[in-house]
Amino acid sequence: MIRKLPSGRWQVDIRQDGRGSKRIRKSFDSKAEAKRYEQHLLLRKSEDQVWNPSKDRRRLKDLIQKWYDAHGHTLKDGEKRKRKLDAMADRLRNPIATSFKVSDFATYRRLRMENDGVGENTLNHEHTYLSAVFNELIRQGEWTHENPLKKLRKFKLDEQELAFLSQEQITRLLEECKASSNPNLYHVTRLALATGARWSEAEGVTRSNFTPNRVTYNFTKSSKSRSVPISKKLYEELLEEVPFVSCSAAFRKAIERAGIDLPRGQLTHICRHTFASHFIMKGGDILTLQKILGHSDIKLTMRYAHLSPGHLELAARFNPLEKGI
Repeated sequence: MIRKLPSGRWQVDIRQDGRGSKRIRKSFDSKAEAKRYEQHLLLRKSEDQVWNPSKDRRRLKDLIQKWYDAHGHTLKDGEKRKRKLDAMADRLRNPIATSFKVSDFATYRRLRMENDGVGENTLNHEHTYLSAVFNELIRQGEWTHENPLKKLRKFKLDEQELAFLSQEQITRLLEECKASSNPNLYHVTRLALATGARWSEAEGVTRSNFTPNRVTYNFTKSSKSRSVPISKKLYEELLEEVPFVSCSAAFRKAIERAGIDLPRGQLTHICRHTFASHFIMKGGDILTLQKILGHSDIKLTMRYAHLSPGHLELAARFNPLEKGI
């Protein structure tokens, strides 16, 4: 601030860093001199901020909270993801974020595998979640440094073939579901098998999800509603049973009683994989299947392409032993 004194001189009165900081006062014969001095002080302050920025003492959990407040709370799994991120920060001993290096996370992954038996796929998810925190804060101007995980490669995973049930296994499973003490298990399983729904989608339907011979899934993973036709018989039977109670635990027991062995991690999606596999094996096309399953990326749907009868016939026709090739 510049003000004129009773003596006729001009005084610069300024605190460089606001209230409580060092106060500078100096008087000049002219207002122009005072103005030049004020500009000199402001420029010096600006240069000092560039060359000697204040230290960022925020810890990893502070960034996670900032991410959640700015963006994470808008995600469907925002609260769940924040809990996972906080747990990661605890395992990392909640370091000061500016000192967190790529080597720290690489060591963290190794110890998680050696001491906790955590798989590479889970660690890739953790990598993705934490990297997303830094990327989002960078976008919003809340983090002015580089993403420390930017140059770290994720584990390359062997593609796991998706399991599906044979017709005979489906029959056995439905028999066990029907015999279950859970009153809704049989109906939820049939709905999932008939429409390729995720287990949570099939389990969560109410009467409002049904229109004649059709079921519509809302609040899906992709945030897009999708409708799938069902038979009149199934429509009428399900309409009498909804809403359903939780039956995922009962489904696991029914799978065991039916003597069905599944790859690790594929229990909850086995009905979805079975629908998709049989759809393709019976001649259904990939684009239609993509719409039924609600995949935003067709690469996910292409995992079933090898089951197409036409796909297999091409191998017999175009292999190098055939004449004319």
